[in-house]
Amino acid sequence: MPDWFDKIDDAIQSTGHQTHRLIAGDGQLLVTEHGARVLACQLPGIDGNLFWHSPAMQNPDTALEPAGGDRLWIAPEVGWYWPSIEKAREDPGKYADTPKQIDPGEYLTDSASPVHAQLSTRLKLTDVRDGKSIELAVSRQVRAVGQPAGLPDTLTCASFAITNVLLLRGGDDGAIACAWDILQVPPVGTLICPTTADPETVNEPTSYYEPFGDRLVQCDKQAVHFLVDSEHKIKMGLRAEHTTGRMGYYRQLDGGQASLIIRIFSPQPGEPYPDIPISADADQRTGGDSLQAYNHSDGGTSGFGEMEYHDPAVIVGQGPASRHGSSVTHILAGPDAEVRSFGQQLLGVPITPIQ
Repeated sequence: MPDWFDKIDDAIQSTGHQTHRLIAGDGQLLVTEHGARVLACQLPGIDGNLFWHSPAMQNPDTALEPAGGDRLWIAPEVGWYWPSIEKAREDPGKYADTPKQIDPGEYLTDSASPVHAQLSTRLKLTDVRDGKSIELAVSRQVRAVGQPAGLPDTLTCASFAITNVLLLRGGDDGAIACAWDILQVPPVGTLICPTTADPETVNEPTSYYEPFGDRLVQCDKQAVHFLVDSEHKIKMGLRAEHTTGRMGYYRQLDGGQASLIIRIFSPQPGEPYPDIPISADADQRTGGDSLQAYNHSDGGTSGFGEMEYHDPAVIVGQGPASRHGSSVTHILAGPDAEVRSFGQQLLGVPITPIQ
């Protein structure tokens, strides 16, 4: 096992928090009870984590810094990640404040094996927009799954599924929440998001923060391309009816190699999605995006990207009292041409990076 993988695992365990190593195809995943994260993905022949993680997590003194890998947050962001909408609109970075009950949360391991980990927690949140509270039982399962059919011998692959479950345990009528799955990825690369656009139109994504400009987000009749360069702070979203439920993060590596993270989820047009920009009408509760992407820059060396998706919401007093959402992720690595060719078969569109 690579030194970096062992260092993260040992550092987290030294704090008294449990970890789980999962065998996933050709690779290995590190799942942490702290934050219920799929923190690392290792593939043979690849130097370093295929996901992004904070270097601080390799140090026992700072190992619990909640940064990196795949995590479960609860949406809507406008509901509880700022003290008020007014403050968010004034300066979203300055006033952002992730509730501790969301991240890291107080997860416990329900069951685990060499190929799965099941974790759960309970939490209560209060929406800053209207003061309504919601109580949830939350669980997530990470399990290894089979590699995609037809995988060339020249490529290595780690494949896993995630199932996130929200179960209503109480709250005020109309309070709303949904599972928000976020996978952090290292720069520099291009996130490719196939769309369902009519041949005569192009689906323009929602802008959440800074304007996209001409280079950072590029749209055509097949896909939205999103640049992760860690030099800008932008976020984009696509509604459930505009995404095919697939996205792929392509990154060139040294020596003519490349990696591609393919994520497959289940958008459901017509179901309630509550995540909306801070500029939206204060009374809006649904009509938000199913797919999102984020490029983070703090002016230093800790930039990263995010590939994100949402499941439909639970609403107190309306609709189902629980939501189960699943996704499958395939992480491919190998010669650049083979990664692009096989990746196109999985994604349905050409693997074309933003230059």
